[in-house]
Amino acid sequence: MSVGGGAVNRGAVASLIFGRIVYAVNWYSLAAVFSLTASELNQNVSGLGLVTSTFFIGIGVFQVPGGILSAKIGPRLTAIYGTTIASLAALLTGFAGNLVEIAVLRFFVGLGMAFVFAPGVILMARFLREGSEGLGVGLYNGAFSLGGAVGLSGLAVLAAAVGWRASLVTGGLFGLFTSVLLWFLVPKDSRRLDFTVELRHLRLVLLDKWLIVLSVAMLGLQVGSTVYSNFMAYYLESVLNMNVGEAGTIASLALLFALASAPFSGRLFDRYGNEKRLLLASGLLMAFGVGVAFFGTVYSAILSGVLVGIASGAGFTFGFSAARAANRLDKEYETLAVSWVNSISLFGDFVPPLLYSYLVIQYGYSPAWLYMAVLAFALVIPVLLPKVSRQKRAHAET
Repeated sequence: MSVGGGAVNRGAVASLIFGRIVYAVNWYSLAAVFSLTASELNQNVSGLGLVTSTFFIGIGVFQVPGGILSAKIGPRLTAIYGTTIASLAALLTGFAGNLVEIAVLRFFVGLGMAFVFAPGVILMARFLREGSEGLGVGLYNGAFSLGGAVGLSGLAVLAAAVGWRASLVTGGLFGLFTSVLLWFLVPKDSRRLDFTVELRHLRLVLLDKWLIVLSVAMLGLQVGSTVYSNFMAYYLESVLNMNVGEAGTIASLALLFALASAPFSGRLFDRYGNEKRLLLASGLLMAFGVGVAFFGTVYSAILSGVLVGIASGAGFTFGFSAARAANRLDKEYETLAVSWVNSISLFGDFVPPLLYSYLVIQYGYSPAWLYMAVLAFALVIPVLLPKVSRQKRAHAET
């Protein structure tokens, strides 16, 4: 993945991309090794649903506080603090003695990551040349996909060799190394001395109807991406009797194809810009991708991963690019706009893991895939509603 000639500060961009890769490794690390964790702790798919949901509660609830903190102290320091918290919690998960401890630590992994994503999006846009902002978001999302593939396949292989605990500790250590890189390679934020966060400006962001519609659409994309990336490996191991390495490789297909589609989608957004049509097309492809897993074969799982990956790489890039562009206030509020969209989508995403595991227990895996596909597309449909006209950027003092 090249940062290309559009980078204004290549060292900063490279460190942000590397940090995003490690961020994704720790996002998916537990899903990659949960079959081994479940065996040791006497758990099943409902246990995976629980720890996945607590993670999404943490990352969802703290998106807006992270956006507000970024407005006050800058995106650089916010990202560094969040990376450190998430990495320490990921490392400590390797020493957990029961499912409750894992669930609590995964909550803190999510909390830390809530402080990282939106600041990273804003920093990537700032460190690329004007007119390449969508490409910056695409590269950042592509890095997440690459890291997720490494987490699902690489950590699964590592866990099979040295144990699931050592693999989780390894991911946490890489995360702490990322904090050091960000500290030294990302320039300090240039901040307005007269800037203050005001309640009336927060209300403008939090009550923006278009941002809320965007967040619901992003939740639809999250539903499909979450159930595939967090449950497919376990499904292949427990139902189709594949080994950990093979299952992790297939489950990582979605992330590999997202890696390929995200930068291209960023360029498409920069040139085309019709976010409603782009998001609707992404949602339809996502629903079809998740629904294909209904057939319950290795081939359908592979096709599902390809389609889910293309849809997520494109859809998340379109959605977060649109959220950043929708900011009507000073640039300090860009992070909050992205955080707000991410907050609703991620907080709402704590439900799908619980719902999916419930549907599996009640009806089996095939109907569960189908039901989640329908839910994913239904949540994207609101982008067709008339949106509030985007206003020109206004300075805080107006």
